[in-house]
Amino acid sequence: MRIPRFYCPTELKLEQTLALPEEVFRHAIQVLRLQVGEALILFNGTGGEYSGQLVSVSKRSAAVELHSFESNSKESPLELTLAQALLKPDKMDFALQKAVELGISSFQPLITQRSVIRTDKDKIEKKLQHWQAVAIGACEQCGRTKIPLIHSPKTLNTYLTELVTGTEYLILAPESTQSFKQLSGLATQLTVLIGPEGGFTEEELTACIKAGMQGLRLGSRILRAETASTSVLAIIQLLHGDLGI
Repeated sequence: MRIPRFYCPTELKLEQTLALPEEVFRHAIQVLRLQVGEALILFNGTGGEYSGQLVSVSKRSAAVELHSFESNSKESPLELTLAQALLKPDKMDFALQKAVELGISSFQPLITQRSVIRTDKDKIEKKLQHWQAVAIGACEQCGRTKIPLIHSPKTLNTYLTELVTGTEYLILAPESTQSFKQLSGLATQLTVLIGPEGGFTEEELTACIKAGMQGLRLGSRILRAETASTSVLAIIQLLHGDLGI
């Protein structure tokens, strides 16, 4: 049976007896029903993970004793960012979850002309908290020990004024004639832009290409946005990252 893993944003050290934080307690004890003596793994996002055993469980609290540390890293050699135009909530969650599993180091939501979103501060803050939870859950599931950065949404126009020197930018554009097979010598610092459900407008695509981004196409079929992001990241990791066949 697979040992459950939990993100625990606190200092961790060997031979420590640690009271589980509320979120971890709720998941481990109230949801998974772990009992005294059962094993679990904790990581705090700084690298590596600690194996431990539950030593006490009560109605409102639980404690774990940490007995070993593994410094193993499952991070991609690529510094890979997904810049995803805002989608409907369930599709955005899917795109983010799969992107984390595929090794992104950061996630940049974009507000585009065809995005539908409320931009008031409270709504955005709730979205950020939700996306952070999605990323943490994906890391717990896939074995990663570092949590990708989740950035606040930006308009595409603002984003284009803040492009970073040394980063290679790729944008999925069905009208492009360049395929992934034609890419060579990619930088290790990459950002991939994926449009909303209706795609980028012609004006937006033109602005991105003028800003120095490379347009790419996946094939003859038009993919849903969340399918496109997953497919593109998988291809990049296969060709230049840490996926193998």
